[in-house]
Amino acid sequence: MRELTTLADDAAASGDDALMCWAAQRLGRSGAAFAHGDAVAVTVPALNRHDRFVFRGAVADAEVLIRQLLPALPDSYRALTGAELAHPVLDRVPELQLVAEFGWMETKSINATASETVSWLGPDALPEATALIERVYPGAYVHPGESPEHRWAGMRDETGRLVAVVSDACTGGGVGFISGLVTDPEFRGRGYGRAVTSFVANELLNTYGRVALMVDNNNDDALRLYRAMGFVGETVAATMWAPDPATGR
Repeated sequence: MRELTTLADDAAASGDDALMCWAAQRLGRSGAAFAHGDAVAVTVPALNRHDRFVFRGAVADAEVLIRQLLPALPDSYRALTGAELAHPVLDRVPELQLVAEFGWMETKSINATASETVSWLGPDALPEATALIERVYPGAYVHPGESPEHRWAGMRDETGRLVAVVSDACTGGGVGFISGLVTDPEFRGRGYGRAVTSFVANELLNTYGRVALMVDNNNDDALRLYRAMGFVGETVAATMWAPDPATGR
């Protein structure tokens, strides 16, 4: 096992994989990355609300990294990878338990033009964005004001009412990251969600060259929107280290 100390090292070892590069955004600070054979793993705390152990690569090599690294991390860490890799790893590592599956989507181009009626929200508009999110989707992964690094974009109707918002949240590692899309139910189906998403996506693409997001696999409306905009992706699986308390294995 060898340590990877730079984003360039991580990108080279992972084949410039967007998920791995995104996870490696804090290398040299709170994050760390390692490689073994054809597998790569990144540990990073509090990334998009969770402490994460993100890995890719060959099953046997990934197992080595998991067994050497994950048991030493706090119980709050969740292992994250594509479901196609996660399931054979789960067969080989019974100490891992499946927590959830959801979508990871990414793109290098957007099939939509940013609307001139969408703009970045200033600090004075964040309470209005918070009120919209808490009314429509209080379980959103990100909320305005949580981090000074998060930017929020919004779109208003003809009366000036804020009806759709989305954030540039947890961007890093050369990958723009979108989260927190919320549209007032009264205004759904009118292109507001597409407009705010394309605005932020285009801004991030101009800076980073690629953009990604996470989405619930059962959110058909969101999946349809993102696919129409050019996002492609995979199902990813989150697992946790949970050995049998009786045996420690």
